[in-house]
Amino acid sequence: MLTKTVKKVSQLGLFAVAISATPALAAPMSPQEILALYSDSSSLSGSGTHLNYYAPNGSYKGTNIKTGEAGTGKWYVTNTSKLCIVTKNERCWKITQTKTKVCFSAKGNQSCRAKNKYMRGDQTSAYVKK
Repeated sequence: MLTKTVKKVSQLGLFAVAISATPALAAPMSPQEILALYSDSSSLSGSGTHLNYYAPNGSYKGTNIKTGEAGTGKWYVTNTSKLCIVTKNERCWKITQTKTKVCFSAKGNQSCRAKNKYMRGDQTSAYVKK
């Protein structure tokens, strides 16, 4: 009986691990956690064409890697855990997380980025193709 119970528990444990790793079941990320991750960090855009820098003062810079052209704006985090960027218009994404990824969702679309892909400081000049 004990062996049967241990086997069932271990099967459930494996099942739970598999579920928690899926982006669809990402956990909430608090506004404070989002601020801590993004403030003074750079990350590659989802399309891979821009490197984005989120300054601690709320300014934002998106630099085209091929041309070096930079667009600027503002960024902020809402109390409902959305990351917003304001350039010509405003775009906001609901932010969640798994153990190793940060996930973004807006208008029914979701994508995720590994947490170790965020770089400290303004790295935009290092990524511009010379």
